[in-house]
Amino acid sequence: MRILKAFIIVLLCTTVTWAQNNIPQMSLSDKLAELDLDSCRIKDIGIVVSDIEYYIKTDSLTQKTDTTLIVNPTEILWQSEGYNINNLEETARMRVARRGRRKVLTSAPTFQYGVLQDMFQEFYYYVFSFEYQSVDADGNPVTLSAMAACPTLNASEVNNVVIGTHITMTSDKERPSSRFNNFGTEDWGMLFSLAAGPKMLFTEKYSLILGGASVSYIPGILASATLAFIAPGLAPLVLAGSVMVSIASFVYLCDQVDKANAYHAYNNNLVIMPDYEGYGASKDRAHPYLYQELTARQCVDAALYGMKLYKSDSKTQYIRLPFREEFRTMSCGFSQGGSVALAVHRFIEQNNLDQTLHFSGSYCGDGPYDPMSTLMYYVEQEKKGELMAMPIVLPLIVKGMLDSNPYMVSHKVEEYCNPKFLETGIMDWLASKEVPTYEVWDKFKTLYEKGMDGDTLYFRDIFVGRKNSDGKIEYSCKLSSIMNEECYAYFSKLYDDNKDTYTSADGIPLPKKRGVMEDLHLALASNDITKGWNPRHTAYLFHSKGDTTVPYVNALKAQNTMGFRAHVITAPNGLDHGDSGKDFFRGDSDIWDIVFERTLNLRLYDFVTDITDKSY
Repeated sequence: MRILKAFIIVLLCTTVTWAQNNIPQMSLSDKLAELDLDSCRIKDIGIVVSDIEYYIKTDSLTQKTDTTLIVNPTEILWQSEGYNINNLEETARMRVARRGRRKVLTSAPTFQYGVLQDMFQEFYYYVFSFEYQSVDADGNPVTLSAMAACPTLNASEVNNVVIGTHITMTSDKERPSSRFNNFGTEDWGMLFSLAAGPKMLFTEKYSLILGGASVSYIPGILASATLAFIAPGLAPLVLAGSVMVSIASFVYLCDQVDKANAYHAYNNNLVIMPDYEGYGASKDRAHPYLYQELTARQCVDAALYGMKLYKSDSKTQYIRLPFREEFRTMSCGFSQGGSVALAVHRFIEQNNLDQTLHFSGSYCGDGPYDPMSTLMYYVEQEKKGELMAMPIVLPLIVKGMLDSNPYMVSHKVEEYCNPKFLETGIMDWLASKEVPTYEVWDKFKTLYEKGMDGDTLYFRDIFVGRKNSDGKIEYSCKLSSIMNEECYAYFSKLYDDNKDTYTSADGIPLPKKRGVMEDLHLALASNDITKGWNPRHTAYLFHSKGDTTVPYVNALKAQNTMGFRAHVITAPNGLDHGDSGKDFFRGDSDIWDIVFERTLNLRLYDFVTDITDKSY
């Protein structure tokens, strides 16, 4: 296989104008035509549940009673940990799991919500984790892991399949199949909730308290479709990390569940989410960050194996439902997941798998579809004196290219990054898979304040303090502090020469020779997934103009190169990257509902033409 890689390098040296569109694609037809179920296995089956606590509070003066329902944070019960998920009565009443907490609540005589009357579970869906075979960057077999969420037996069939693709992460514990994951706060938590079906739970007017930091991240509650309707008319009162919804708003919310059921709602789906190579079963391997074609191939393999396991494995026989006759498949994700979702879309079409999968389109949020345009934006921000919005992105990209891209096989990170920036240990953090993305800011702060070996000034020329949206000081970097001088000079000149045209259909011209910087340029250009195809199915591209991490230029590039089925949806609130993700998954409008309704309820194999209505 090393000989094959060397041969590829020789070819690259003689054909310097290759981009991803011209690099030979892996031959996939044999592997995808007949799945080898002996090479995959279900590791565990569980049920995702959310407790409801029911309280009666009596007014001391009027003696009138008021009912309060508290929906607690979502958690998972694994079969391997002693839960019989096939016993619906057992899973519906989580007394064993909640006994300690319940005792504390009932023993508090002045508990603010009143007297605890009962505790029961009502919102749930099944999940199973599995391992499967795919290929790595060299074409060798590799074992990867994934998670699937599926409807409960309350449904009559599986409506559709959603290939979910998650955001950038830097620690293994953040992956979808982690046994310690938080189903209530991650992006895949919202996507998993698409496996749950809508249900009218209440017929009376109750106060409702929804546990968790944000209503938009409570999977499985009422219905995934419902979450998009929470915003209108709400003025929530925040109570100790919970959100209280007024009676009027709650009744409105329940009405929307009825409306969602009135047409082909996009609930009761099979949702399959790969961990990506480098996490889970393959955590000892490097993660090929933004190697789009490879990740797309691995995600499609996960979808095919996940569907096969659900349909035929003995472990799923008690939770299995038939597929709707005209089920559809779509891909969906945000940030890195947005670009992967689009790459999955392209891969499926280019390998003629759209009929096999009943594929009908993708919904992609704020994705780096064109790494070169993204880098040009960063250079532009540098020239304006701005800091990097997310400094870890550039070392992630460089590491991903070095680990997996054929153009970069002979290079080292020191050829591209500032030596002092590398002394922070950032590459070791990424390699360890133990430091979550959100903890990187704390490490930057420590380095700024304490330096190394007590030298508090050592990193002061690397990091700059600034206030974030919460008013807290965080420490970021300039692009020129991350890149070494040669690297910054190369891409700065590239920007100066193409600053007026880099988002056009032609994009940045490819280098005419090979070299250290030219190879990074070629590697980035090879992962431009806006080029070389015109989608047969609609790709909805949600993007915020206020995004400074994955800039709006990515949506412009897609719109300029992919044809009329690349339908750009400009985020209504213009928020920065993290908050734009919340808009994408729930937001303050019904975009989510409209896109899913259109994508999953098209007539099979009908292609959407130009959409002119502006209902969102």
